[in-house]
Amino acid sequence: MNFKSIHAPSSASKTAILMTCVCVVLLATFRVLHATVLADWPNFSPLAAVAFCGGFLLPGWMAWGVPLGALFISDLLLAAILGYPAFGFGQAAAWISFALIVAIGRGMAVRSIHSLTGIFSGLFAGGILFYFITNTVCWLTIPAYPRGLDGLWMSLTVGLPGFPPSWLFFRNSLVSDFLFASTLLAIWSLAHVRQQQPLNQNPSEV
Repeated sequence: MNFKSIHAPSSASKTAILMTCVCVVLLATFRVLHATVLADWPNFSPLAAVAFCGGFLLPGWMAWGVPLGALFISDLLLAAILGYPAFGFGQAAAWISFALIVAIGRGMAVRSIHSLTGIFSGLFAGGILFYFITNTVCWLTIPAYPRGLDGLWMSLTVGLPGFPPSWLFFRNSLVSDFLFASTLLAIWSLAHVRQQQPLNQNPSEV
């Protein structure tokens, strides 16, 4: 198995596609579980990993429908469970960010960028995009933030008094993005290798 690049999504087997879809849905479910039961690490969530890997690995409409659908449904469940509004500026900013991250992954697949360096660079860019968009919207919509660039800088770094600093959310997001994306990419590669492996080949030779 080549660990320097990922098998091209265009050559994906049905097994790899199915397993990726299942994992995307499971990770979206984990998001609900984490936010309601395992909330010790704020923003430790598979959001960007689901959006990016879905866009990068899945074909056609599935690249958009599966990750965005799973994240949208998980968002509605969290709104119902935790009691916050299901629709608002914050949710709209998050969904726009998800769509842009899917677009990054989709664009890399179309351009046949399969190296791990390229993939994780795209994932990192998506994480920064999500962080900047959502925190900027918080600055614009929450009156407690001062107007002007000082308030924007505050929203991107320390956040509001009485809450964990914004940079902590960003750090946790990046850690979870790379962890969950690595898991999805590893499952994808293993499924692809198993599908392509001749029946009489020794698995230890892969």
